[in-house]
Amino acid sequence: MDWISHIIFGLAITRLVYINHPQEWEKHRNIIITIAIAASLFPDLDILTTHRSEIHAPLVLTALAGVIGLVYPISFRPLLAGLLSHNLLDIFLFDNSKGTIRQIIDIAITNDTAASEFNETVVSGLAAEGIMLLYPINRKMYYILLTEHTYAVMVMLVLCTAAVTLYLTRSNKGNYR
Repeated sequence: MDWISHIIFGLAITRLVYINHPQEWEKHRNIIITIAIAASLFPDLDILTTHRSEIHAPLVLTALAGVIGLVYPISFRPLLAGLLSHNLLDIFLFDNSKGTIRQIIDIAITNDTAASEFNETVVSGLAAEGIMLLYPINRKMYYILLTEHTYAVMVMLVLCTAAVTLYLTRSNKGNYR
């Protein structure tokens, strides 16, 4: 998934985590949002080395959130929500067998050589074979393959999650326990 989807989904999941804790949300909203955004993007730092490596593994990310949460307790929930929401989206793998990515690139870049190089960078450099769901127990990559149609459905689910979250949090405003 793209970084915008990671941020939207990470923030929505984080907000849902705090739906029954409105006072805590109101008191620490800015730091919670900042941590959730950073956490939802953090696993992609491995793009600098090997994309979807160990820092995409849910067990590693849960341990990281736990250790940081011990030192800075307010960070645990937004860290865990952001990090694991990233994994939830990244387990889905886009099927590019029909050259959809190249078709999109061709619309944006008219120079064929530049378009080919950009396509190669995107497809080979950013593509992955899923996530190491059970690392450090094993290094096998797990994924759920999406076609153009099912990818659109996933994007809609991310947006619907965000919309429902906004609705729930707006309708609960002021209903503190």
